[in-house]
Amino acid sequence: MTREDTSGTELRLTVEVALTLDLVPEDLGPDDVAVVIDVVRASTTVAFALQAGAEGVLPVADEDGARAAAAARGALLAGERGGHAPPGFDLGNSPRQMTADAVAGRELVLTTTNGTLALARCAGAGVLLTGALVNAEATARAAAARARGRVLLVCAGSRRRLAADDVAAAGCLVGNLALLAAAEPSDGARVAAALFDTWRHDLLGLLRRSRSGRHVIEQGLEDDLPLCARVDTLPLAVGLDASGVLRKL
Repeated sequence: MTREDTSGTELRLTVEVALTLDLVPEDLGPDDVAVVIDVVRASTTVAFALQAGAEGVLPVADEDGARAAAAARGALLAGERGGHAPPGFDLGNSPRQMTADAVAGRELVLTTTNGTLALARCAGAGVLLTGALVNAEATARAAAARARGRVLLVCAGSRRRLAADDVAAAGCLVGNLALLAAAEPSDGARVAAALFDTWRHDLLGLLRRSRSGRHVIEQGLEDDLPLCARVDTLPLAVGLDASGVLRKL
């Protein structure tokens, strides 16, 4: 897929994958579309919340800031530290908790160990989306429609280390972008696509073996993993609006 810039020059869509936050390029700028991927569990949880009717999700990197923002906005306070909701939080960081009864018509303030940090790291992008396995195709369509040259898929990872679940989801998006927009993959994108192709028939098995999945299992939250491992079960894309709130596109 090609586009024309303001001078009429054709621009070929490329897709890059930052396998960890430390590999996010320094030149991320207003012409770029960045997609933050935190499969286990923040980007999956956000997608479930919006599908269940939440008005929006405000990501906040630190716990104190999240508490203050939720109090000021009259929003539900959601998130985790060490896998579980801190004292006084209304909800954790679990897609299972994001039901219509819990969140419909409400705004959420969300803070997590990895996902909200990754969003802050990508603040320089012109368009900022979140994506997961559950909404991979919808996310790829939204990214392709908004891209002016580069789509950067950012793996949130686990405490700044590589997490296989995020890399596999990035690979799923790479495949979708190739089909939808003939996007040219970088070397990192090819690595991610290869991992997804290897595990595409046992993504739950991959999640259980990943660094993020093992931590969730250790915390007694294994029931979240089957929801995180399903591909294209939610037909929505999620993007950050001008006010810094994640909303359904």
